[in-house]
Amino acid sequence: MIHYDENIIQLIQLYLVSDLSGEEKRLLETWLQQDPSHKELFDRVCMNGDVARDFEAFEKIDKDIAWKHVSGMGGIKPTAKSKGMHWYRWVAAVMLPLMIVAVGYYIVNDSGKSQRTKYKVTEIQPGKSKAILRLDNNRVIELAGEDEVRLEVAKGVAVKNNASGVVYPEQVANKGETVYNVLEVPRGGEYTITLSDGTMVYLNSGSELRYPVAFNSDVREVFLSGEGFFEVIKDTARPFLVVTDDLKIKVYGTSFNVNTYNLANIQTVLVEGKIGIQEKNSDVEFAVEPGQLALYDREKGTMEIRDVDVLSYVAWKNQEFVFDGKSLEDIMNTLSLWYDVDVFFQTASLKQLHFTGHLGRYEDISHILDAISGVTQVKFSVKGRTIIVME
Repeated sequence: MIHYDENIIQLIQLYLVSDLSGEEKRLLETWLQQDPSHKELFDRVCMNGDVARDFEAFEKIDKDIAWKHVSGMGGIKPTAKSKGMHWYRWVAAVMLPLMIVAVGYYIVNDSGKSQRTKYKVTEIQPGKSKAILRLDNNRVIELAGEDEVRLEVAKGVAVKNNASGVVYPEQVANKGETVYNVLEVPRGGEYTITLSDGTMVYLNSGSELRYPVAFNSDVREVFLSGEGFFEVIKDTARPFLVVTDDLKIKVYGTSFNVNTYNLANIQTVLVEGKIGIQEKNSDVEFAVEPGQLALYDREKGTMEIRDVDVLSYVAWKNQEFVFDGKSLEDIMNTLSLWYDVDVFFQTASLKQLHFTGHLGRYEDISHILDAISGVTQVKFSVKGRTIIVME
């Protein structure tokens, strides 16, 4: 089996969309001349029917419309990194997920022939809209995307629940009368909630949000575990606070994602607006700008802020998996939550393999495992709801 550097895969991808710079063209030509097998593989990839069809479809895209679509996905604005990138590359990176996976798959397989493994995965389905609503009186209500229904969640307060999620009526609570509800999203689920101030929260699998039925007149405070994407309504008179186990995030009317899954850190990514982050027992506030990641180390109690491409952090909300050089351990943790499966690694070293690709969040899991296997060369054994990662 022959392995090639991921940079070569990216160069061939850019070649297929006719967007190689002069330096990149020189690098690709040098690689092609190094060994006859390189040219053979390059020709095979370019002539492959699946890749050719993806390229042909890309050529037919209305580029202006595509750019507007990509730059507006989930309220995403181009970061400094994306602004410096030729728009053609940016559109290609989002609009051609199948091409990326196909190129990677055919390059790393020196036979050039599909070696997909057939998995019996009839028991494993993608996640769906479902949640559990816990009321202040300990009543439990199961929620799902269904025809619109009205539910009484507190005295004199009824919410609407439909395919778009659960929606709380706009109102302000009287002081001393704050009533809380808890929305729990199980493994294999997702759900959207509109709070009483109009703020929308998208909750990912294995997440929980505790919030007031109606915010009071002083502050809007919610408590999160798991992962949530927030679109906060601006209200200068009432700051919005997101509280996790270790952090307090002060919001100034904005869109951002908070991920507390990892026991080692908390990730907060800002899409637009402005947020400030504090440790629970500290007055020091870290300012985060759009296009930045705030990475809090739970053990050390330190905060690192850096520029990132926000797409890979918020893609789940737009029904995608975007893995940008992610470790296999992180990827399988993500799949475990969404498909509600258990994952075991044959050896610890397999966890450190990396994969890059854009995949549909509602894909059959066998397609995702095939794509990962084709690039990383690992094998998967699926038994019931258990996936074993093997060499």
